[in-house]
Amino acid sequence: MESKLDKSIFSLGVENFKKGDFIKAKDHFEKALLIHPENISILENLALTFYNLKDLNNCEIHLKKIIGLEKNSKKIYRFLLKILREEDKVDELKEYIKDGLKNNLIDEKFSIIYNIIFPFINKDTEEIKNYRNKTNLFLDDFLNSNKNIKLDIDKQSIDPPIFNYSYDEFENLELNKKFVNLFKKLYPELNSEIEFTEKKTDKIKIGFISEYFTNHTIGKLFRGTIFELDRNKFEVYVFHTNKTTKGKIFSDFLAKEISSDLTNVILPNSFNEKINIIKNKKLDIIFYPDIGMSSDLYFLTFLRFAKYQIVSWGHPISTGNNNIDFFISSSKAEIKSAQKHYSEKLVLLDHMLYYYKPEISLKLNLDEMNKQNIYSCPQTLFKIHPNYDWILKKILIKDKKAKIYFIKDANKSLFKKLISRFEKTIGSDIDRIVFNEKMSVEKYINHCGSSSVLLDPIIYGGGNSFYESMVYGTPTVTLPSSYLKNRLTLGAYNQTEIEDAPIVNSPEEYVDKAIEIANLPPKKLLEIKTSYKNAAYNKLFENRKYIDELEKFLISLFKK
Repeated sequence: MESKLDKSIFSLGVENFKKGDFIKAKDHFEKALLIHPENISILENLALTFYNLKDLNNCEIHLKKIIGLEKNSKKIYRFLLKILREEDKVDELKEYIKDGLKNNLIDEKFSIIYNIIFPFINKDTEEIKNYRNKTNLFLDDFLNSNKNIKLDIDKQSIDPPIFNYSYDEFENLELNKKFVNLFKKLYPELNSEIEFTEKKTDKIKIGFISEYFTNHTIGKLFRGTIFELDRNKFEVYVFHTNKTTKGKIFSDFLAKEISSDLTNVILPNSFNEKINIIKNKKLDIIFYPDIGMSSDLYFLTFLRFAKYQIVSWGHPISTGNNNIDFFISSSKAEIKSAQKHYSEKLVLLDHMLYYYKPEISLKLNLDEMNKQNIYSCPQTLFKIHPNYDWILKKILIKDKKAKIYFIKDANKSLFKKLISRFEKTIGSDIDRIVFNEKMSVEKYINHCGSSSVLLDPIIYGGGNSFYESMVYGTPTVTLPSSYLKNRLTLGAYNQTEIEDAPIVNSPEEYVDKAIEIANLPPKKLLEIKTSYKNAAYNKLFENRKYIDELEKFLISLFKK
């Protein structure tokens, strides 16, 4: 029988967990566990506490202990699969999926996930090729077979894989078309026809749909477009999900209901309810700033709610989906033959975007802006392709004073995998690679400003980060490919009309150019930063010409 003291310790853990004080909750649960080391309830609460502390390793350890004690807990088994995915332990995850299917602990959606899952961080290019080959073989086999797996779109939703597959060097258009066909086969409702009305009002009714109209890349990139559209010409609706995190930008959207004649709609969880809400708005245009980033919204893009449906470069990859008509991009960024990369009709505006000038309260002084030998690649870590390691290694070899900065992911799982890879590909110079903790936007911008040079990853480069870095004008070295996903920095440079911008043509040139900038005399570096900043403030930020071009295109769709 448990003593009153035992219950009190556990109750204190629960009480602190409910308050959000996860450190104290952990301490109480660990004390309770010392007394009852095999108590399932204590282990469950401790695992959940570690998850909220972003300590996935300890969360995993306690979940595995529960499974060892209680092998048939479906809830715990699914939780473990979630943790292994977030830790990017794909091989182990696949083994657990195989075991879970065998023992009826998980449903058949995992038989699909098993075959299409892709790591966030790959150890080398061969691993990338192997995963892609296996996925393509599975898709070809499944789509050409009579297999009749039908899933519940609310209870058995699969995260859209097009996001993860976009960070390698391969063409993804045909693969994304296969994923579209896969999901149409799995979820019958994605083949539904929706009756939409022809334009009936003087104004064009346009709906913007994203989970990320908040303090997120998408919110930063597209709020200007949404807020600045002429309300005499457009009736604007903005659709969020109940997963949209609260933040200043989200609050700005809410405030615009009063000041800018904008209607916000929070979409419910139910897929059919989402459909009904959007359908009832009788929109003329649906505009998705990003497709593939949100599990909640990806499947809506399979349905036609309006005569014209548009996507843009929030996630700069073609959807492969015939229900998306246009991809809004820019002639500043695309190659001449870019249409071949898209299933949508490519619309090339002359300007990149309407982007509000970032505001920061505590600015760097001049001495903080002219340091030498400080290289930074402040990007999400899954953009760091294995082929990029050679560039990093060469910089460290050629510039003995170099320090290269990255930013850790919140759970530190990708950071650990990347460090493990760097130990093999970069070797002893790894001690001059520094991983900062995640930081606020203001600290992030100041970090970019105090760097000597910024490094745009190859394969999949920066977008919003370049705009934020131009608050101080720190040069970003970029090596564009033929795909938009690595040409956004190039496009922004083209719009600023900066002469001799560090746009290079080879990995060797990338290394030399980065080293050249990082070793400029402090006075010269400061001059360049000031010049770049002025160009951005004059031609990149809050460029009304983009809005005028976009409006002209949207209006032209309805001219007879």
